Amino acid sequence: MTSYIETVKTQFRDRKVALLVIIFTVTRLIYGWAWVESASHKLAWFSDGKLNSAGKIETLITNIAGPKVTNFDPLYINKGFSWLAQNIFLSMPGVTDTLVVIFELLVGLSMLLGFRIFWFALLAMFMNVQFLAGGSFNNFGYIWTNLAFLKFAPYAELLGVGGFLKYKQNKELLSQSKELSTT
Repeated sequence: MTSYIETVKTQFRDRKVALLVIIFTVTRLIYGWAWVESASHKLAWFSDGKLNSAGKIETLITNIAGPKVTNFDPLYINKGFSWLAQNIFLSMPGVTDTLVVIFELLVGLSMLLGFRIFWFALLAMFMNVQFLAGGSFNNFGYIWTNLAFLKFAPYAELLGVGGFLKYKQNKELLSQSKELSTT
């Protein structure tokens, strides 16, 4: 463990790296807590016995392929996703409610622990776009944060489980640091 800390200290000699790691570590902790908190609030869905995702899915279908939406969809992506949401997710709202809570909890824990930031930020991006399409317009900050995590994931997980595991596997801790140092 002390040699991992020494390796991190050598990475911190570059001030750009140190600044990015500190910013993204604090950001991922705040962001991860927000996802865990969101999942814990949704656990109330199970206690009240209401399947709350059904209404959101119907709104999503209306927003992406409803009669007031323009007809410009040459690849039928909106119609295809609308069909999938209507015929699969809407038919099993209990499973959808459960999956939303599980995935929110996984994203939050991944961010708190600093593990597989890129992949969980990608999952979070998918979920935020679906929430946005469902009428929840408070996701713009999350979407921008996800984009930042997709680009700077190695910095976000250096002081986390992901960075420690990279160190144990003798991999380069910050593969992007050379790119940023030269710019």
